[in-house]
Amino acid sequence: MDLDRALLVILLTIGGVVLFNIILYLSTRRGNDVTTINMLRKAARRARNPWEDEDSALRELSDIVAGLKAKDEEGKSSDELTNNND
Repeated sequence: MDLDRALLVILLTIGGVVLFNIILYLSTRRGNDVTTINMLRKAARRARNPWEDEDSALRELSDIVAGLKAKDEEGKSSDELTNNND
């Protein structure tokens, strides 16, 4: 029994890998070389920095928060100056 299940798992795994490779091959053959090169470049860029999109969004959020804090500090300092002059 266990040998039959192990053989089934092995065959399904090999079949899945072969099917995946066939799909990849067909998708690259269908497009032109420029598309394939661009796809590989994007994959390499993503592999070097997988969180590039998230990092840029967090950087933008950080800049916005810093701007709001600076405005808040300016408002507090002008309020303190106004209160001291009274």
